[in-house]
Amino acid sequence: MKAFVNTVLILFGSVFIFRMLQSAWHPPITSPEAALQQLESKILPAIDVQTAAPITMEPTVTTASALTAADRLPAVEAFPLYGGDALPQNPGSAVLRIEIVSSVEKADGRHPENRWLVDVAERFNQRRERIGGGPPIEVVVRAIPSGLGAQMLAAGKMRPAGYTPAAQSWLELLRHQGLTPTLITDKLVANTTVIAVRQSAWQRLNQGSTSTPSFAQVVDQILAGNLKLGYSNPYTSSAGLDFLQTLLWVTAGHGQDRKPLTAAELNRPQIIKGFDLLQQKIAGTAPTYPQSIQMWKSQPSRFDAVVMAHQSYTQLKQQPGFEDLVEVPFGTPQNSPLAAFAWTTAQERQALERFARFATSEPMQALARQRGYGEPQGIAAAAKPPQPDGALLSKAQTLWKQRKDGGRTVYLQLVIDTSGSMNEDQRLSQLKKAVSLATTAINDGNQVGLISFSDHPVRQLPLQPINAQGRRQLIASINNLQADGSTALYDGLAVGMADLMRARQKDPNGRFHLLLLTDGQRTDGLDFDNLRDVIDKSGIVITPIAYGEVNQGELKAIADLRESVVYQGTPALVMPLMKDLFQTNL
Repeated sequence: MKAFVNTVLILFGSVFIFRMLQSAWHPPITSPEAALQQLESKILPAIDVQTAAPITMEPTVTTASALTAADRLPAVEAFPLYGGDALPQNPGSAVLRIEIVSSVEKADGRHPENRWLVDVAERFNQRRERIGGGPPIEVVVRAIPSGLGAQMLAAGKMRPAGYTPAAQSWLELLRHQGLTPTLITDKLVANTTVIAVRQSAWQRLNQGSTSTPSFAQVVDQILAGNLKLGYSNPYTSSAGLDFLQTLLWVTAGHGQDRKPLTAAELNRPQIIKGFDLLQQKIAGTAPTYPQSIQMWKSQPSRFDAVVMAHQSYTQLKQQPGFEDLVEVPFGTPQNSPLAAFAWTTAQERQALERFARFATSEPMQALARQRGYGEPQGIAAAAKPPQPDGALLSKAQTLWKQRKDGGRTVYLQLVIDTSGSMNEDQRLSQLKKAVSLATTAINDGNQVGLISFSDHPVRQLPLQPINAQGRRQLIASINNLQADGSTALYDGLAVGMADLMRARQKDPNGRFHLLLLTDGQRTDGLDFDNLRDVIDKSGIVITPIAYGEVNQGELKAIADLRESVVYQGTPALVMPLMKDLFQTNL
């Protein structure tokens, strides 16, 4: 027995000593500094990192300056149609097909909670209504984000019979750009922009009070660094645009006097300074608010509050872990107006009017209430600005783009897959066009670098400030990429993270992002487990893009570690996606 005990003690001691030695050899990574030390001492020395020769040639593909407004946007066919009995239309079918472009939150046929307008269209089509004895009306719906839809309309990229964005603001922006929509109805379904706030976070700041905060109180707590807020790109998102213009209106003091905000006021130092301070405290900005919600679900601690539509708040509150949400309504109505255009024929206009009457009938409105639509408790007058015109909204968007970095430098590392599969389906050529376009969305002074990876990583362009020359170098470097070889994904990721972490040592106040684009799984080099702890403690915002049919398990694991989401990309949609991501982050 004594011998047995001694053996056990020796084994236990050996294991203990082994673990102590292992800990000394591989100390736990608990900080960004430790993560960089692990990269530089253990990981990077084993990676064959190459440096591309400086590029002096002119870009070999179309540059951003040469693209027309229509060229910069996706083809309308990239967005599927929903709601018709014959998709695509049968050659022998005689119908009056009416196409409506709709905001996504009410017309996404893939998701039951977001397809109210699709369901309305399908039920309307079953009625087989006719105009003057003509063929039956068939309404089809195409879901495109409101802001992108407005851009495509203004550029002449599509000519649907009708357009129903989430908010009137997009119609005002179209008028400002010379396109004149005419209302069929000012409201298909009621909705409101809200800030969804965790009640527990608000109670922590207010000695357990259960009172609902006001818009101004939420903004004050964000400015104080006490609330982590996420919101969305005001060039794309109705909720983001509504938040921006309401914030500027309140900052100008009009929450008290209720006067309209003017374009001249946006030049006032008080407004610019207030906006800069807020942007320094924002916890995250996504192209659309559903992506902000997805981030929140993946990492519940990332935000205390997110700007979204009331309909989405109602749905999110039913999700486990979000039961304690309260909403702070604000802004202008988000009532999904339906508009026609000069090219809409008289017959199509009559069909749109018929459809609008059906959509606003009580049975269809009851269906909308089941999906979370409706108006919350009244918006406080101090957070309810009058509807701005398109000129003011356009200037507010420009201010956001110019000042959204809050006076800090943004460092972005592009880490791009150039394995052999990137030659398929025009993936690489479309990506080159997309990056060329997206460079126009980078604020001067921010820094961008480019790393490609196939069998090994290649530092194509070091992190450097963006100006006219920097843009040309970035475009030339991306256009010089060639696809071949395997996929050493984590080798490229390690090099990109290390460059950003070294830059942070020189500029601790900067913002650091890494955009990882791949069309396949890792097939060579390091794997996820080799980098897991380094990624976790890197302090870098890592945004993966699944470019095509990619197994997303590992990309999601990367995104979850860095409180991000995986974005979906295809050659048809990569151009607006890259522009949105550059616009939001740079």
